[in-house]
Amino acid sequence: MMSILKRLGSGVITVILVVLLAFLLLEAIPGDPLGMGDDPTLSLEDRAHLEEIYGLDQPLMQRFTGFVSHALRGDLGISLRYHRPVSRVLLEALWPTMLLGLSAIFVAFLVGVSMGTAAALRPGSVAAFFVHRVLPALDALPPFWLGLVAIWVFSWKLGVLPASHMHSANFVGLHPLDLLLHLLLPCLVVGLPGAAPIARHHATSLLGTLHSAPIRMARGLGVDETRLTLRATRAALHPIITLLGLALPITVGGVVVVEVVFSWPGIGRLQQEALLARDLPLVLGGLLLIATAVVLGTLIADLLSAAVDPRWRTSSGMSRR
Repeated sequence: MMSILKRLGSGVITVILVVLLAFLLLEAIPGDPLGMGDDPTLSLEDRAHLEEIYGLDQPLMQRFTGFVSHALRGDLGISLRYHRPVSRVLLEALWPTMLLGLSAIFVAFLVGVSMGTAAALRPGSVAAFFVHRVLPALDALPPFWLGLVAIWVFSWKLGVLPASHMHSANFVGLHPLDLLLHLLLPCLVVGLPGAAPIARHHATSLLGTLHSAPIRMARGLGVDETRLTLRATRAALHPIITLLGLALPITVGGVVVVEVVFSWPGIGRLQQEALLARDLPLVLGGLLLIATAVVLGTLIADLLSAAVDPRWRTSSGMSRR
């Protein structure tokens, strides 16, 4: 329990340091966050009043500590661009990001486990080539470049999938099939590279299980090979659970970039627009949300590792003394 609290405390410190660094970098950018410098109609009194409303008249560190104290109470401030509470703006963009991220994680695990199983059972097959060559190559490519290539091939050349946005302009409301078509391309761009470590890990784990002493003994006693394979596959799936928590930070990074490429109306695209507009409260609020998701994903990975592998729990000090 103490180890979990220590990890949670270090995660909170990490989030605060990330937000502080972003705050200082944004403050160093020249320009007027409110865009008042180009408006000759505003008087000095109006400018001072607007700066007072948004807290821009306060010292630098006082504004940061004020942001942290309000964020702990659930108040992320008012967006300078949308003139609405940051929490509401982020909430509207959160579900498209969760839809894309969870779909990508599902694709990554589905492809990774199936390809890893086929590669372990047939080392010289096409599946093994994909696990050891194709998927690592996709994982090594930058997400924005892979997204642009996917748009060029499947949208421009083949014309089989839409290139951007979440739904077609001629549809009013949410149409499941139209949503699925728009989701497919960005989901594959994030999910297929994410399947590379899962497939390699599962193939290695399954090979080790198939050649373990209990399986060899059962094979020597004449147990059916199909039953042995199913039993080994189930045993090899247990370590994959630990990759679920690690997949969250990796997926968040890929989704943020891919959303910009595909104009997907999620947190990533919202952050890009907020950066261009120098909307400091929205940038900090979105970064706080992303950093928290990454820290929680790492903590979940540690907890899952401790639950699946007692050796990890003992070595990390999470076991009961």
